[in-house]
Formats: sequence, C-alpha cells, structure tokens
Amino acid sequence: MTPAEKIGIPARPFLWTLDQIATIINLDVRTVKIHYVHYEGRSTGAVSRSRMIARNIAPRDQPAEWRVAHEEMLRWLKSKGFRFYEEGRLRS
Repeated sequence: MTPAEKIGIPARPFLWTLDQIATIINLDVRTVKIHYVHYEGRSTGAVSRSRMIARNIAPRDQPAEWRVAHEEMLRWLKSKGFRFYEEGRLRS
C-alpha cells in the first residue's frame, strides 16, 4: 500500500431533518420544532443548551429547509440523558 492509499478522509457530514429526529425520539414533529430546536438566524436570544441548533440549507428564494448536524444532535441527545452507540466504521 502506498502512502497515498493510507490517507483517510472524514465521512461526509450528515444533516438530520426535524421529522427524522422526531421519529428517533418518538415525539411529534411539531413538539420537536416548538420545544427542542433553536433556528439559527431566526430564533431570538442566546442558544439554550437544551435546544438543538438547526440551520436553513435552502437557497434564499426557497422555503426554509431546517437541518441539524449529526454532532449537534448527539450533543443534544447526551444532554437529555439518551444513551447511544455508533456501530461500525467504513474502511476500504
């Protein structure tokens, strides 16, 4: 194996939709949107540690599409007492 073949690159970042998060934690999506999400650029005040930061990935002229970064969701899950594990790793 040459040194070039040994270089690992990070996996592409995963962005969760709010309905995916609601399904994972078994709550209504409306409840998640109202009580557990801080909308970057739209919500007022400081970000509470009890909320996930969601970012709009839609172009300016389109309706908002809110997504939560994988690491942000894991942080929030830990803060709420959820236990989880990550299974496996990608290797070539």
